[in-house]
Amino acid sequence: MNINKISLVLLPLIAVLATGCGGDDGSNGEAGAAGVDGSTGIDGTNGTDGTNGTDGTNGTNGNLAVFTVQLTNLTYSQPFSPAAIILHEPGYNVFIDGEAASLGLEQLAEGGDPTEVLAEALAATQYLDSIATDGATGPRSMGAMSTLVVPLLDVDDLRISFTTMLVDTNDAFTGLNAADISNMTVGQSMSFMAPTWDSGTEANTETASTMPGPAAGAAGGGGASAGFDAARDDLFDLVHFHRGVVTNANANDGSKEGLTTSVLTEADRWDNPTARIVVTRTR
Repeated sequence: MNINKISLVLLPLIAVLATGCGGDDGSNGEAGAAGVDGSTGIDGTNGTDGTNGTDGTNGTNGNLAVFTVQLTNLTYSQPFSPAAIILHEPGYNVFIDGEAASLGLEQLAEGGDPTEVLAEALAATQYLDSIATDGATGPRSMGAMSTLVVPLLDVDDLRISFTTMLVDTNDAFTGLNAADISNMTVGQSMSFMAPTWDSGTEANTETASTMPGPAAGAAGGGGASAGFDAARDDLFDLVHFHRGVVTNANANDGSKEGLTTSVLTEADRWDNPTARIVVTRTR
């Protein structure tokens, strides 16, 4: 065989074998494309609600005016019944001199009960506030302080009415009738001196069976049946200035004043004024 032909056959085979034996590595391929983003995660659960806050305290009379009222009994021996105190606008009167007493005033003046007087005041369009004092006020003593509240806008035209019975009488009462306390400033006090009135609803016999007080009780009378009587037996059925009790002193002396039916003594008399009422604006 021709040597040149053999060479032509062997050379490609040798090149192939040389390539598989100890040749350089090929270069790295290009990086693959980025993967697709994952889906959004699920929201976490809501946190637990917090507890409610504590309620704030109530305001203190922010748009109100506050008044205190105190009674002093100036008599030597006459107890005063629980009193009716009323704050109101002009136009309301708990009594009027020379006019017939209302049913409420009759019940207070004869039996010492202020309930109906307060109910009548509440029904009036001029009404603002009212209170009954806590119990009786003894002779020569001061009663408990009473507090009343009215809208601040009503201070500029404010009136006070005050009524209490002189218990050792048939139908005597003392107090104020629509006294002007308008435009009082905070801290200001006003003092009123009050005389005694006769409601004109019951005859002044001064007997144990017609009066509710301790003088009648000491004589064996008094009690509930000796208080209010719907029948009006006074000869002068109109509110008027009280002339004072007669008492049983000198009852057997025709030349002097005296009432044989009376269970009252000279100690039960009084001089006017019989009451002092002090009003103070505190707010």
